[in-house]
Amino acid sequence: EGKPRYLNYVSTIESILGIGILWVGFNLFFTDQIDYNSRYVIGGVLLVGFAFLAFSFADRIRSRVLTHMFKRDVYIRIFTILVIVIIVVAVISVNNSIADSKKIEYLGPYTAQQIGVNRYLGELDNIKENDHDVRLENISPNNIKNYIGQNSDVLDVIRIWDWQAAFAKLKPEIGLIPYVDFEDNDILRFDNKLYWTASMKPILPTTVANENRWYNEHLVYTHVPNGFLTLDATEGQIVDSGEFFSQREIYYGEGGLFEQTWSAYPNSRGDVSAELGGIFYDGDGGIDVSPPLSWIFEPNFLLSFPTESVHIMRYKDVHDRMEILYPYFLYDLFGKELDSLPVTDGEKTYWLVPLIIGFDTGDVPWSVGNPYLRLVGYALVDTQDGGIQLLKTGDDFFTEMFSEQYSEKFIPIPDWLEEQIRYPSELFNWKTEMYNIYHVTDVETFIQANEFYEIPTGLDTYYIEAKPPGFETTEFIGLLSLELRGSQGRNLAGYMIVENDLTNLGDLQFYEVPLNSTTKLIGPTAVSEALDRDPEFAQLKTLLRNPRIGDNILYRVGAYDVYFIPVYTAGAGGVVAQLGTIAAVGAAFTGEYYVGLGNTQEEAFEAYLKKVSGVDSASSSDPTFTELNRQDRIDIIKSTFENEGIEISEPTTIQVPLSFSEGDMFFFTEDERDDTQEFLSEFINDFGLRKSERVFMWEEENSLNIGTIVVKDNIPELHYISVEVGA
Repeated sequence: EGKPRYLNYVSTIESILGIGILWVGFNLFFTDQIDYNSRYVIGGVLLVGFAFLAFSFADRIRSRVLTHMFKRDVYIRIFTILVIVIIVVAVISVNNSIADSKKIEYLGPYTAQQIGVNRYLGELDNIKENDHDVRLENISPNNIKNYIGQNSDVLDVIRIWDWQAAFAKLKPEIGLIPYVDFEDNDILRFDNKLYWTASMKPILPTTVANENRWYNEHLVYTHVPNGFLTLDATEGQIVDSGEFFSQREIYYGEGGLFEQTWSAYPNSRGDVSAELGGIFYDGDGGIDVSPPLSWIFEPNFLLSFPTESVHIMRYKDVHDRMEILYPYFLYDLFGKELDSLPVTDGEKTYWLVPLIIGFDTGDVPWSVGNPYLRLVGYALVDTQDGGIQLLKTGDDFFTEMFSEQYSEKFIPIPDWLEEQIRYPSELFNWKTEMYNIYHVTDVETFIQANEFYEIPTGLDTYYIEAKPPGFETTEFIGLLSLELRGSQGRNLAGYMIVENDLTNLGDLQFYEVPLNSTTKLIGPTAVSEALDRDPEFAQLKTLLRNPRIGDNILYRVGAYDVYFIPVYTAGAGGVVAQLGTIAAVGAAFTGEYYVGLGNTQEEAFEAYLKKVSGVDSASSSDPTFTELNRQDRIDIIKSTFENEGIEISEPTTIQVPLSFSEGDMFFFTEDERDDTQEFLSEFINDFGLRKSERVFMWEEENSLNIGTIVVKDNIPELHYISVEVGA
C-alpha cells in the first residue's frame, strides 16, 4: 500500500503496444501489395499483438500483489516474440524457396489480380490495339511525283519547327520591352494548322528603384498588353496573334506578377490611369473595397486613399485561382504543374485548364501505388476578368458527382472549342506508362518481364497533324513512341496516339510492331545515328555553321513510316534561327538506312523515295550549296547599304560609352544570301536609316559588325548587328 506500482505501468504499456500492433496487422489487409507471404506476415503481426495483450492481462492481475516484474518474466516475453518472428521468417523463406521454381503457381493468382486492378485504374481496356505491318515497299521512279501529290494532305502539315527554334525566332519580338517575359509555350490548332503560341507574363523591370517598387507592382504593371506571340509550326513564319486572339490583354494569367502579387486602382482616378500604357481596366474582375476595409487590406491606402474606395484584383494566377475555388481537382501532377492552353471564341480569350480528379490507392490491394486519375472536364478562365466556367467531358461516377455539386457552373461545351481542345499530355503520358507494363495480360509473360515497353529517354508527347493507319483524313493527335524495355536494338515496339477532336477526345490507339516482324521500326535513338551516318548529310554538315538537330517525329505518309527531322542553323548568339535542311529518314529497317534531304518536307520525302526505288542519289532533290568566298560575302553585305544610298565608314575600332547588340547571323553560302539581305534591311528599317546617312563597319574575329550611333539624353549609343563571314 502506497508503493509505486511499476508492474501496473508495464501492463498499461503492453496493452497500448498490443492494440497498436493489432491495428497495424488489420491495416496489412489493405496494403497495395499482397502476395503468397502476406498471410504469414499478417498472422505473425496479429500473434505478436495478442501476445502483448495476454502479457498485459496477466501483469494487470499480478500487479495487485507485486510491484515489479521478475527477470524471468522479461525473458519469457522476449523469447515469445522471438519465436513468433523466427517462425514467420522461416515460413517465408521456405515459401520463397518453393516459389523460385513454382512462380506461376505461387505468384500467378496475385499477379493476375495486380494486372486486373491496374488495367482498371489506367482504363487500359479502352485502348484500341492495332497490328502495325511494317513494310518497305518499292516504288517506281516514274510514280514518285504522283505519290507525293496523293499524300500532300500529310506533307503539308508536317511539324518542321520545334519549340527551341520557334523561341529563337519569337524572342526578338519582345524587343526592348523590359516588363514582359515568356512564361509558357503551347502547340495550338487553328483551321487545321499548327502554331507555336508563347504566352507572356508581367515582370517588374530591374531598373525600378526599391522606393518605387510597391507603386509599380500594384498600380502600374497590372497586365500584359500583348499576351501572345504566334509562329506557324510548319512554315516557321511569325503570325500576327491578332488573327486568332482578338483579346490579347492578359489580366489573369500564369506566373510573374500574376502569381506574386495583387493589383488595384482607385475608383476616383478620373481621366488619368497609372496602369501600363494608360489603360483603363473595365472588366468584371476584382471587387470594390471601401474604407476602413481597404486600410486593413493595405495600410498604404489609409494615407493614399483615406476616403476613397479601391478596386482590388487578387489571385490573378489561374492555377492559384482554381486551387482556391475548386480545391478538389489536381493542378500539379507528378511534381509538375498542369499545362493550361489559351483558347478563344473569336472575341474573348480564355485559359483552358484540365479538371483532373485523383485518389491515392495505397489502401487498394494490388494497386502497387498507382493512383486513380480521371479527366472530369475543363475550366474556361477568362483572361480579362478571371471568370470561370466548367465543361464536362467525362462520364464516370466522380464526374457525375462533381457536375451535380457545381451544376450552376457547368455549361455545354461550345462549338468553337471543338477544334481547339486538347487532351492533357500529363494524362496521356500516365496512361501510356501504365500501358507499358499492363498491356501484358498473360501471367507467365508478366512474371518473365520480357515484353514491357518504355518511353525513350528525353522523348515528350508530340502534338501533330497526322494520318495514322486507319484514318481517312489528317487529325490532331498526340504521339508517343515506345521501345521494348531492356532491348539493346532500340527499335520501336510501336507507338501510342491520342485523339484530340471533341467527338473522340482521349481515345487512345496503340500500333504494335510484332516481335517477329522481319522489318523493324527504328526508334528515335537509332534514327539520329542513321542521319549522322548518311554521307550526304555528313558533307552538308561541314557547310552548315552551328547545326542543331530538331525533333525527330514519326509520320505515316501513304504506306511509308518516315521520320522528318529539321536541321537548324544559328548564329553565335543563337538569336537568329534558320532552317538548314530537312531530313526524311525511313523508319522501316531491313539492314539499310534510307535518308533523303531537301529544303522542304516534299523535297526530302522525294529524295527518300528515290533512294528506296534505287535511283542514284546524285539525281535526288537534295539541296545544292554554292559557297561564296569571304570577299564576295562582304561585298554583298556592303552593296545592301550602298543600294540604299547609305554611306559606309570602316574604322579599325570603335569606342562608344554604350553599345547594344541587335542580333547576329551567319553568311557562307548562296542559299543564305536572301536571309542575310532581309536581316540587313530590317536593321535599316528599325533605325530609320535614310539616304546620305552613315553606318560603321568593322571586323572582329570572323564577324563583320555594322552599327549606327544614336544620341539619347545626350549620351551616344551604338546599336549594331553582327554577320559571321568566316576567316
